This record gives sequence, structure tokens and C-alpha cells, in this order.
Amino acid sequence: MAAVALGGCAYLGVVGDGTSLAWGPPDEGALVDGRRLPTEGDGFVVPSRWRLRGAQYGTDELVGLITHAGHLVATRSVGDRIGVADLSIGGGGRSSYHRSHQTGRDADLLFMVRDTRGQAVELTEMRHFGADGGTVDAGPRLFFDPVRTWIVVRALLEAPGPGVKHLFIYAPLRDQLLDHARAIGEPDSLVAWAGAVLSQPGDSAPHDDHLHVRIYCPEGDSTCVDFGARNPRKKSVRRPEAALARAVAARPIVGTPWFYLRRW
Repeated sequence: MAAVALGGCAYLGVVGDGTSLAWGPPDEGALVDGRRLPTEGDGFVVPSRWRLRGAQYGTDELVGLITHAGHLVATRSVGDRIGVADLSIGGGGRSSYHRSHQTGRDADLLFMVRDTRGQAVELTEMRHFGADGGTVDAGPRLFFDPVRTWIVVRALLEAPGPGVKHLFIYAPLRDQLLDHARAIGEPDSLVAWAGAVLSQPGDSAPHDDHLHVRIYCPEGDSTCVDFGARNPRKKSVRRPEAALARAVAARPIVGTPWFYLRRW
């Protein structure tokens, strides 16, 4: 039944419209017509290590989020740039680096840090930080900077689009961010929002070396699967047939994901 349905969609000859399409959940999906993030822009940069990997593809919405947040960071903290590591590989799907990052809705960002003199440092690699905010790995001693990292977090939350669903981060660093937000008098509603989005995942590494961003399913990407709470920005619930047909025609999938076997 599922194979017939998928074959029928492909038979329709539907073609992509040039915009991106997230297919499935973040850890078992694909990315159709993904958009490549530039290696450098206003307020953001992809360090050489991640440029070489080539995993800089995301949905239009994720790439738009990063570029918009980068602009806000450059405006609010002159000279700062968001260090961007992996998004998804071209076409999405599993890579050798990540279990998730399969649908163009995930991105890894480097922390804002300072050295022992209190001077801002722009990271070009991921460093591991302990509960006190200091590095615990080999290399020059650095410290997590909640002041400048909060500027990044706020810019991500405020950016237009489907909205940020998760910001995965080591719990002690999360606490530093929220304490700083309260200390500078940020609105209670904003602190509560950030507190709900920032979390240490329980089924993977603690994220003590980077901030993992995941956005909600983009509006209209009905093939996208988003578990958990419904997106408060989402305007409507649409049936998947049109988006499914478009995805299959644009990028035939070998095998049928389990979430469509159930649906069809």
C-alpha cells in the first residue's frame, strides 16, 4: 500500500518549487531542495573545520534564522560573530557526525567565550566547559561568556520564522544564561521562554561544547514530523499528500520511513 501510494505520487510528475522541504523527524528523515548557508556573513562565520565537512545545508527557515540572528548579534555586540558548525549534509539524512541533523532543522553553534584576562575570544573549534564555566580539556584556559551568549540566545528566540523548539546546552551553562538574563532585568516572559527552550538532553552528550539549535517544522512542510508540544506559532494543520508528492518527485526515497507506513 505504501509503495503504491509513493509510486503514485512520483507518477504525478510533481516538481519542486525551489523552496526547501523537511522530511520526517530530525533523526530519521531527509532534506529536499535544501539551502546552503554561506561560509561567512553579517555576524556569523563557519570555521574551516566545518567548511571542509560540507554539512551547511538547511531549510530556508533555518538558514534564515542564522543569518537574521547573526545580523542582530553584530548590531548588539559589535565585532562578535556566531561560529556556525554543522547543519545537515546536502539532501539530508544520516551523516557520520550526527544522529540527528537529518532534515535541515538542526544547527550547532559555538559558544561565546573569554580568556583569563576577560578578553573576548572567537572560537574556531569546540571546547568542553565544566560546571564553573571554565574549560576542562587541553588547550588555553577559556571561560563560557553568558553575557555574549545570551545575546545570541535572545537573537535566536526573536527571529521570525517557525520558531526555535530546542536549544540544547549543558545544564550549568543554561543556569548561567538564565541568571544573567534575570540580573539585567530581562522581561519575566522572555526568561521563562528561554528557560523552556534551553535544556540539557537526556539521551545524548551533555552539550557542554556547543549550543544545538532545532527549529519547529516550517509552515507548509507537511512531511515534517515534530514530536512533543505543538508549535505555538503554527497557524494551521495541513494534510501531507501535496508535500509528500513533491518530496518524492524531487528526491525519490529508497524505502519508506516508518512514519509514512503508519499513515498510508
